Amino acid sequence: MKIIFQSFLLLAAASTVFAAEPTPFKTQWITSKPEVLTYSSIGKQGNGLYQVSFLRTDSTVEIYMNIITAGFTKTVSGTMNTDLTPIASVSKIIVNGQIMMDTRCNYEKQRLHISTLMKPYNRVMKNDPDFIGRVFDFSQSPIVARTLDFSVQHAYTFQMLNPQTNLIIPFTMKLIGEEIVKGIDCYKVESNDFEGRSIIWVEKGSSSRVIRIEQPETERVSELIL
Repeated sequence: MKIIFQSFLLLAAASTVFAAEPTPFKTQWITSKPEVLTYSSIGKQGNGLYQVSFLRTDSTVEIYMNIITAGFTKTVSGTMNTDLTPIASVSKIIVNGQIMMDTRCNYEKQRLHISTLMKPYNRVMKNDPDFIGRVFDFSQSPIVARTLDFSVQHAYTFQMLNPQTNLIIPFTMKLIGEEIVKGIDCYKVESNDFEGRSIIWVEKGSSSRVIRIEQPETERVSELIL
C-alpha cells in the first residue's frame, strides 16, 4: 500500500509540473524563406561548424541541423505543426567513419514511436513511450528558446524525448540574466535537456536569434558567424 501511495504522489507531482497553462510560443519570425544560421564551434573534442535552418510551409514548420567536427557528423531534420507540436524527425550520426546511428521518430496523439538502428552491429532499439500534455522532439532543441517570451515569464518546464535512452525527460529553460554579446542585447538563458546544461544567449527583438551557446560539461562554445 505504501508503494502504491508513493507512486500516486509521483504521478500527481508530474501532472502538476506538466499541466501548466499553455505557453504562447512566438513563431512570427519563421517565414517561408529559409533562415540559415551558421556557428563556429570550439571544444576539447575538436573544432567545427554548427548550422541550423528553419522554414514555414502552409501548415508546418521544418527544421534542419548539421554538426560537423573532426571524425563526427550529425544531421537532424524535424517537422512540426505551427504550434510546435512535433510530427516526425530523423537523425543520423556518423562517428569516425565506422559507427552510424539512424534514429527515426513519429508522433501521434499522446503516443510516439522511436527506433534507432546502430551500424555496423545492426542493433535496433525501439520504444513507444506514453506522455501527458506537450512533448518536444530532440530535433526541436534549437527552436524552443527562440519562441519563448522571457520578458513575460522567466522560467519554463516542458517534456522532451531523450534519443539516448528513448525516454521522456524534463526539459527546463530559465532566464538568468541579460548581457551584450557581439554587440547584440541578449537574454542569458540556462537550459537543461538530454545533452545536459547549456547557457544560451538569445537576441532580444523579433527574430530572437541564438547568438552564443556554452556547454560547460563538454567545454564547447558555439558562436553565430555574423
